[in-house]
Amino acid sequence: MRSATYLLVFSLMMGALWGCSSAYKETVIDAASPAPVSQSARMKVADVSNNTGELFDVDVIGLLWNGLDENLKNRGLLWTGPPAAAPYTLEAHIIRYQKGSIWLRNILPMWGKTTLAVKCDLKQEGRIIASVESKHTITLGSGSLTIGAWRKIFSEVAEDIVSQFLKVV
Repeated sequence: MRSATYLLVFSLMMGALWGCSSAYKETVIDAASPAPVSQSARMKVADVSNNTGELFDVDVIGLLWNGLDENLKNRGLLWTGPPAAAPYTLEAHIIRYQKGSIWLRNILPMWGKTTLAVKCDLKQEGRIIASVESKHTITLGSGSLTIGAWRKIFSEVAEDIVSQFLKVV
C-alpha cells in the first residue's frame, strides 16, 4: 500500500513538471504598408543592438547577427554586394534575453528557461516597410536535452524573423 502511494505521488509530481514545460513562440507582425518584395530580393543585416540594458557573458549581438546572416544565406537572400547598395536592410533589437540553465530546467523547469525576444525592422532606403517581433522560450521538454539552448535560441529566432518577413513582403 505504501509503495503504491509513493508511486502515485511520484507520478503526479513528474506529470506536473513535464506538463508545465514547453516551447513558447510568439510572433507579432506590423506592416502598415508593405512594399512588394520579390523572391529574388536581397537583404543585408545593417545593425543588431542590445536594448536590454544588461551585459551578458555571451556575445548576444554576434550570435543574432550570425544567425540572421546564416539564415539569409541558406535561403539565397543574403546581399553580397557593396553594403551601401543593399536593396533591403535588417535592423534587429534584442529586447529580452535570459540565458537559462540546463541544470535548473531539469530540476525546476520554469526557473531555468532560456528566453529571447527580438524586434526587427525591414528597411528600404532608410524607410521601415515591415516590423516583426519574435519571442522564443526554451524550457524542459521543448528540446532533446536542451543542451546549448542559449546558443540554439538565436538561430531559432533568426529563422522565425526571416520566415515572417517572407510572408509579409
